[in-house]
Amino acid sequence: MPVPKPPGGPPVLTRAWLRVAAPLLVLAAFSHATATMLVHLNLEKLAAAADTIVEGRVEAVRSFWEGRQIVTEVTLSVSRALKGHPGAKVSFLQIGGSVQAPVPATMTVPGAPIHSVGDEGFYFLEPGGPGREIVVGLSQGRVPERRDESGLFVGFDGRRRTPGQFADDVRRALAGQPPAAPTPPNGP
Repeated sequence: MPVPKPPGGPPVLTRAWLRVAAPLLVLAAFSHATATMLVHLNLEKLAAAADTIVEGRVEAVRSFWEGRQIVTEVTLSVSRALKGHPGAKVSFLQIGGSVQAPVPATMTVPGAPIHSVGDEGFYFLEPGGPGREIVVGLSQGRVPERRDESGLFVGFDGRRRTPGQFADDVRRALAGQPPAAPTPPNGP
């Protein structure tokens, strides 16, 4: 004679299992691991990877939705072109930014620079799709100009240079020549 099953046995186990498993399944479906791996680029590699290199000033920053992600368009006023044939202004896109509509939202990308109107520096740009430019190597492709009590300077690879010296080093890198020897702090 068969042993009778307890009433409601399997359904109770199924419901209990679902109460525990359902949130875990939802969590697993929406939490995927992503990583950004940033490989250090020296000046020669940055210059080689870029199709456009400019010194310029940020004139406009505009973030907007593109599909399911936020992108930021940065427009530069070009003061000096070192590679490529940009016009007086050049724009590039970057994933991430902040929008207000339809609801306030911010999307950040680790390693990506944050741009503000008025920022000045050197920008190494490469194609990021048809008719689009992006910064080479995330934040590495933006070399900001800074000012302190000694004046305007660029800090790159542990060296302090004037913007003119840095531009000369970029030209040397493009020509396959070594950078100029560092000048002593008190002059030659």
